[in-house]
Amino acid sequence: MLQATAFAEPHIETSRLVLRPASSDDIDALVEEISDIAVAGMLARVPCPYRRRDAEAFLDSVAACGGRDLPLTIALDDRLIGGIGLSDIRRDCEFGYWLGQAHWGRGYATEAGRAFLAFAFDTYDTDAIKSGVFFDNPASLKVQGKLGFEQTGTSMRHSLARGRTVEHIDTVLTRARFESLQP
Repeated sequence: MLQATAFAEPHIETSRLVLRPASSDDIDALVEEISDIAVAGMLARVPCPYRRRDAEAFLDSVAACGGRDLPLTIALDDRLIGGIGLSDIRRDCEFGYWLGQAHWGRGYATEAGRAFLAFAFDTYDTDAIKSGVFFDNPASLKVQGKLGFEQTGTSMRHSLARGRTVEHIDTVLTRARFESLQP
């Protein structure tokens, strides 16, 4: 069982980004950034098209999750460009992230991931964080490698946006490995 250290809503800053809780002010940007099938298709639980009502339902679910999940926005110049978080913190502790396509290839996912994972390992008493990517997302697998994740196998996961089950590469980052990679 994971135990959380007491903290206010997380607000994590990097040199270029701010990781913060989503608000109703983010709805338009959220819909715009995640509606792209190239983005939504790489995520398990995101429909495509992603509509305003989906964003509103997401915000409602965050408010009702009772600390089970920790979803944050990735903001650049105070505008949402992606999301990052942990789901099922008390049991499986699974890490995920996404960026709007216009923001790919600039190192934002790696930068946000490093800061978020440092926060997660400092905050939660867990020995490992699980993650993974769909088999046809080599860029995300490369990001996970930079963050220290190691491949553990494959599984099949449903992609809501694709409307089918897709091969998934499973990964894990242990606390010991994360700590060994820190300067």
